[in-house]
Amino acid sequence: MNKRVWAKSIKRSNDETVALSEHIIDILSAFKKIKDKIGDDNLKKAIELAIVFHDLGKVIPRFQIVSLGNNSYEPYDLIHEIPHSLFSIFWIDEEYLKKEEYLKSVISDEKLVKFIVSAVAYHHWRENFEDYLNVNEETKKFLNWVLENNNSLKVKLEKEFEVLKNSINTDAKNLIEKIEIKINECKIKEVLNGVKLYRFAVPPYKFDYEPLRHTLTQSQEDQKRWILIAGFLQRCDHFASWYEAEGENLDDVEINVVGENAVKREIKTKIGIPDENQIWQIGVAKEHKNKNLILIAPTGYGKTEFAFLWSADNKFIYTLPLRSAVNQIFERAKNVFGEDKVGLLHSDADVHLLEKEGDVGDTMKYYQLAKNLSYPVIISTGDQFFPYALKPPGYEKIFSLFSYTNLVIDEVQAYDPVACAIIVKFIEWVNIMGGKFLLMTATLPEFVNNEIKERIGEGNFEEINIYEEEEKFNNIIKHKLNFLVINNENNVFELPDEILDEIINKAQQGKRVLVIMNTVLQAQKVYERLKEKAPDNMKNNIFLIHSRFTYEDRRNKEVELIEEKFKNPKPQNENEGKILVATQVVEASLDIDADVLYTEICPLDALIQRMGRVLRRYFYMNGKLLNKSNNENFNLDNKQDVSGGENIHILIFKNGLESGNGRIYDKELLKLSLAWLWKKSQGDISDIQIEDLMKFFDEHFKELINEQENETGEGKKKKRNSGSNKQNVYDLLLREDKWINKLDNMTVELSEYDKYKLVELFYKSLSGESEYRRKFYETLEILEAGYMSERKSEAQRTFRKIYDVDVVPANLIKKLIDEVNKFFNKPQGKSFTSFKSEVLSKFVVSVPYRDTKRADWIYYDVEKELQDDNIKKRLKSWLSGIYKIDKNYDEEKGMLR
Repeated sequence: MNKRVWAKSIKRSNDETVALSEHIIDILSAFKKIKDKIGDDNLKKAIELAIVFHDLGKVIPRFQIVSLGNNSYEPYDLIHEIPHSLFSIFWIDEEYLKKEEYLKSVISDEKLVKFIVSAVAYHHWRENFEDYLNVNEETKKFLNWVLENNNSLKVKLEKEFEVLKNSINTDAKNLIEKIEIKINECKIKEVLNGVKLYRFAVPPYKFDYEPLRHTLTQSQEDQKRWILIAGFLQRCDHFASWYEAEGENLDDVEINVVGENAVKREIKTKIGIPDENQIWQIGVAKEHKNKNLILIAPTGYGKTEFAFLWSADNKFIYTLPLRSAVNQIFERAKNVFGEDKVGLLHSDADVHLLEKEGDVGDTMKYYQLAKNLSYPVIISTGDQFFPYALKPPGYEKIFSLFSYTNLVIDEVQAYDPVACAIIVKFIEWVNIMGGKFLLMTATLPEFVNNEIKERIGEGNFEEINIYEEEEKFNNIIKHKLNFLVINNENNVFELPDEILDEIINKAQQGKRVLVIMNTVLQAQKVYERLKEKAPDNMKNNIFLIHSRFTYEDRRNKEVELIEEKFKNPKPQNENEGKILVATQVVEASLDIDADVLYTEICPLDALIQRMGRVLRRYFYMNGKLLNKSNNENFNLDNKQDVSGGENIHILIFKNGLESGNGRIYDKELLKLSLAWLWKKSQGDISDIQIEDLMKFFDEHFKELINEQENETGEGKKKKRNSGSNKQNVYDLLLREDKWINKLDNMTVELSEYDKYKLVELFYKSLSGESEYRRKFYETLEILEAGYMSERKSEAQRTFRKIYDVDVVPANLIKKLIDEVNKFFNKPQGKSFTSFKSEVLSKFVVSVPYRDTKRADWIYYDVEKELQDDNIKKRLKSWLSGIYKIDKNYDEEKGMLR
């Protein structure tokens, strides 16, 4: 007979499975390393109690035998079961614990007890929990079986506690010695007599129980205590599981932060200025240390270095919208903080919050997340954290982290309105939990700023606007725009041959040409046609990058482009022309330096980001414009034009505006962007103020509409005689398309200050009925409503819009299976980490959730080709959240439609 209760089917290096007592010891040891982050001693004890009790429900025979493979386990029973986390709460006897002096201060706090029970019951979450919470017939049969077999289960747990008491060497030993293993028969009988289980264990997620939760948590402080107990339990549980599976050092659950002086030294070396008084980031960061902050500054102004200095001496998470930008900031962070201090999180970290099968969190991917959260510096895409504002299962682990962690949000303008609203809500929760935030952007919509103020209080953050503080930005001219209206028919989006020839000619003149298309399909088409048209000596200097490459291919392309072909700054003596065709992946924080840009039209804020990749070698510092290529500097007392002529070419399709045809960017945003660029072509915009939006457009944009009407034979009289409010200039601009023709061959010169001012005016001109603002406020409304039952479907849809899913294209499946076999046939080093880097990175592509609605789990294809059951078991966890998709893959072009 097997006398041990298993906690995991994982085998340690000595080929022993992890027993329950060992797992509890590992979790308590992990918690010991981070408990100093909690100031309340009672809260620390509460978390330790939750850790001790959380897995006692694993004593269920069916769970041991079927789920863990503990085949010699007794008593033998394969019929009766409920989720083990729910059964664990029946081993908590609150009345007994109240008698223990050491625990009295915790247990006498009725709310704290409820929080402990809830944390234990739901440390894993299943979609079908509601069936058990309402006590179905299966639950009643199980509980009756427990009453009959109580003693045998108790004996099993008592033996585990004997080992626990003899082995524990943390300060939780005193607590464990006070606990007596005893089933709470009174609670079981109450449930059998009709009391719903959710009355004992208040659910933290299910929408239906929102009123019940509010009766329990009447203050933010209560919510925070609930979150901390559940969050620290989950985090330490997952880290201990990672340790048990991968041999991780338990002491590394929280790695020490890097000191400010060390960070300062590295920043000074990187910038190349020994005198810290000349480095604006050092002084400003020191002045605003430990304060919530919004920083508005131009692209290429050193915001990243400022964030590093602001965050030094603290644990912090640095988020960006795009994975390509995350990879680059990760490399920069390692150079400043050290390789062993920086963690990386993006979609290939496999953080999926809405798992459908089994217990959420019961996969290696969640354990690895716990490992990544241990670093003092974490670089991440925003989609790994911000969706937790919707409070899906497991949100407590992330929220508890921000009780002592700061948040950096870079390039917020790159997020869509839905994601932007979620970020605002997430900032609110960071503030509630006790963390600080730094929001950095080239511009911030005023209504977004106002929502942040309303949620955390205007006096709780400061704003630094570099544009307004530095008048000399008005004298920097890096970009001159030229507009090309393409006369496309039947919504066919093809670049004319003359534009492709022009791109090739510029490259043959030794220029670096960046071409940005709005869709992957369009980027692939343009790349193919350029390769076909280019002379032989140019073909090897045409590159393609977008988001639909495997992780390994994309990373290799990023390294090649950033570190070699388009490295910033462009060397002064470089005369070899090259072309990079890309999508939005190059938009934010990608440190490349081009000479010329051809780009599809996109909203103004995104367009400014795209322009920021051109002549990036020029940057502002200490009142001067510097050229990093040759160290030349320019005095900015007068205007300095370094553009070299028209270097930004805006491509507009007459029918549809851009190749996404409304799917990528809202046409309202595109038309307003074009209207404001037209307004800038008419003269200075620096003093423009908008009070009455419609009157302003009637006065300032009527020339654009009226000239268009005269050209098409529609006179002004017709417009005036309509008498309808819908005929104002603003509405006409958004509804009509013919005025777009007027922009063909229009040129616009932009100073660095003009860019900021244009985007500010652009957002101010979004009416209250605009699609952008409507989506923003609707999302906030859903978030404010909480998880009420009638909002469940809306909240899930909102969440799913902003995360990607990992897939394997159909033509790579056979190669994946071959690599899996090779991996498991090698003699050693078969960890999940090595599996990801050696196997998954070659085959997994990240795609939007909407593209995977009919996708099947890849595991089913792989396991059919394997014989070893142990390998199958490991792969079932390792391949969680990865699907196959009926599309093919090409190493040169990425995933094909």
